[in-house]
Amino acid sequence: MWSPDGTQLAIANQSNPGTPLYDQLMLVPLDGSPAINLTSGNNPSEVWAFFWSPKGDKLAWVAVNPEEQELEWMVSPSNGSYNKSLFSFQPSSEVFIMLSFFDQYAYSHNLWSPDSSALICAGTIWSGTITANLASMTNDLSDESDIILIETDGYSNPIPIAKGVLAFWSPK
Repeated sequence: MWSPDGTQLAIANQSNPGTPLYDQLMLVPLDGSPAINLTSGNNPSEVWAFFWSPKGDKLAWVAVNPEEQELEWMVSPSNGSYNKSLFSFQPSSEVFIMLSFFDQYAYSHNLWSPDSSALICAGTIWSGTITANLASMTNDLSDESDIILIETDGYSNPIPIAKGVLAFWSPK
């Protein structure tokens, strides 16, 4: 997938073509610099989907951790200097479908805020410790899917802002 500024490619490789998961995610600068591995086959997590921020300064992806049986939003600056875990979640059925075909949706259905500072998705926050912290923010953490906002600085807790099954940002 091309970065918005056209200077890099995000490339995912899979060792088992029969699965929808990728075991390596890398950034390839087009100026001839070496490729940057964001994930590799040595990680316990695999990549399901990935999305460039509108400014092209970050890449977010959904990691699948088979040992923990959870999905997790991850983010890295476009220079690959570090990866941050944002939160674990269970996607709504509609988000599950979108993630399964992310390469078709990524260019037209934006999960990133226009200023590249936040992501939005629909589902259920999965981590018990985070859910306990959120109980004080909302009275209704039912089985219905929430629209979840998360700042991509990696220091903020995800915030359920409404009930819903699918959400996207306006381009502006």
